[in-house]
Amino acid sequence: MIQIDQYFMGYGQAEQERLQRRAEMLASDAQGLFDRIGVFPGARVVEIGCGPRGCLDLLAERVGQRGSVTGFERNEEAVRLARQFVAERKLVNVDVVHADGRVTGLPKGAWDFATARFVLVNVPHPEQIIAEMAALVRPGGTVALYEVDWAGCLLRSATACLEPACRSTSSLCGDE
Repeated sequence: MIQIDQYFMGYGQAEQERLQRRAEMLASDAQGLFDRIGVFPGARVVEIGCGPRGCLDLLAERVGQRGSVTGFERNEEAVRLARQFVAERKLVNVDVVHADGRVTGLPKGAWDFATARFVLVNVPHPEQIIAEMAALVRPGGTVALYEVDWAGCLLRSATACLEPACRSTSSLCGDE
């Protein structure tokens, strides 16, 4: 039996609304990520921890009618809201599944892309989610994570003597 962890921010209506606003605010960042990893028409994509919206619409548009997007979410209310979002936008190539992203039950090696946004920072044992995502993608497939870089945040607020190191680290990671 899978033990469901409690999400730090809770599952109330205010949090679901915040997640929906955040999805809208981060849409251009998500589009940039999907440009870099090359989400293509006809692709099969899994989004772990899609919440009430996630990137479902952005991914659905990219993969087109020949592709498919499957969102996973462990909270029942978020699943209901995501399904409502999908229905309202007539995203016929999107399915939302109520399940834990650690054990999706999907066929292994059958997906082109697996993605998650701000999931790992909110769950214990994030390596289990990464392992499931890696198992889901086909050989040559892509796992793309959009997560908080706490080290970068700490360095960017450091004193002036650390700023050159911070710039050097950012340029190595392609942030500049």
